[in-house]
Amino acid sequence: MTFIYVDTETTSLDPSKGEIWELAYAIDDGEIFADFLPHDLMHAQPAALRIGRYLDRVPDVIQGRSSASTPFETEAMRAMKGATIVGANPAFDTSFLRARWGRAPWHHRLLDIETYAMPAFGWDEPRGLKDVAEACRQLGVEIPEPDHTAAGDVATVRMCHQALSDWYRRQL
Repeated sequence: MTFIYVDTETTSLDPSKGEIWELAYAIDDGEIFADFLPHDLMHAQPAALRIGRYLDRVPDVIQGRSSASTPFETEAMRAMKGATIVGANPAFDTSFLRARWGRAPWHHRLLDIETYAMPAFGWDEPRGLKDVAEACRQLGVEIPEPDHTAAGDVATVRMCHQALSDWYRRQL
């Protein structure tokens, strides 16, 4: 099974209005690929832009451009074909990718690290990536702090997934 760790930063929390402005992914243990995507700010929500520190991070040449697909996205679509998406609330990320690409090349089952962590830590409900990362550190694993950059969050999700998978295997 191929795992693709994915994170997006978006202009809104609603995929019918907002757009992806940053995408990152990694195939299994491979390199993290990340890029800023052309996008429109017409329906941007200030709160969504603040979360990812949009104004501090996005090059002026990308801001407000057409939402046309890029070669980076073409490669991301190819990489995701049939793979299992792993993320912190991957339904959010994949809803924006589906809206942008008009299709969902990944496997229909998604792995949400926030739900995956619940039984390991005795939680009654999913917690955010920051809490999952902190709890994984208690397992003795060095986990990077999530930073609301797509690449940074992909790194954190992947390390948490690997730490939790190892922990679950030891419980058998």
